[in-house]
Amino acid sequence: MEPCMQSLYAYLNDHLVDMRKDWLNTIENSSSTFYSINKSTESMDELVTAHKILLEHVIKVFIEDEAVYTANISKWAVKVAEKRAKDLVPILESIEQLNSVKGILLSYVEKFSEESKAHLTVTTLFEWVRLIQYAFDLFVNIFISSYDEYKFQQLTAQQETIYELSSPVIPITKGIGVLPLIGDIDTKRAQLIMENTLKECNEKRFNHLFIDLSGVPLIDTMVAHQIFQVIHALRLIGVKGYLSGLRPEVAQTAIQLGVDFSQIPIFNNLASALERFGLMVNEAKFV
Repeated sequence: MEPCMQSLYAYLNDHLVDMRKDWLNTIENSSSTFYSINKSTESMDELVTAHKILLEHVIKVFIEDEAVYTANISKWAVKVAEKRAKDLVPILESIEQLNSVKGILLSYVEKFSEESKAHLTVTTLFEWVRLIQYAFDLFVNIFISSYDEYKFQQLTAQQETIYELSSPVIPITKGIGVLPLIGDIDTKRAQLIMENTLKECNEKRFNHLFIDLSGVPLIDTMVAHQIFQVIHALRLIGVKGYLSGLRPEVAQTAIQLGVDFSQIPIFNNLASALERFGLMVNEAKFV
């Protein structure tokens, strides 16, 4: 390691507090609700700590083995990205702040070069700037990737929850349940419907399940196949499945697609289906 680079690291490390003060000054009038000095003490402490740890990792680009500081920066980038994603901080705001921090750090590299008594070549200065740029680019790339991955996981989990809530298996009386389906059904939702339906029917010990499609505007070949699979799977666990509420346009589409409903008991609407079992139900509850 060059002695001058060691001196640069020591200089930057000694000025971490000064760099933090400079950065805090930049967010004093920030329009961001997250990167703002008008935050709670706890939140402000978290921001200050994150800033400190980031700079501590970045400036070690001058003294540590590449594999070591790459691993450390990457690990910290993932942690910060997940925290910002959880706090719903817009990714653009985080990138803007990272650029601000980088600019302040580069200004202290410039100060060091001006105060240094050593003879510094242009090549040396460019190398220092390159290393800092490399460290920040590494952090930003992993930050963005981790942020997007975490948000995708959040959205996927939320979508699955919505699907489960939109496909409730409702007990009507002992041994009889209703599955009112509403809205579009894609392949993913159809798979979740099967999993949830089999689980609920087994746990609630149903013998009959009425699948009401009056709230489904469209059924294609794939969805029709999935519904047949649900009814077939129900039969395997001892539950007889019925269909009700096929819209005229859905029935017409099914015929055009060559979908065969002949082997499944079908009723005009849910009320008439349940009447077959001597049950009187307010149809509006399920439409």
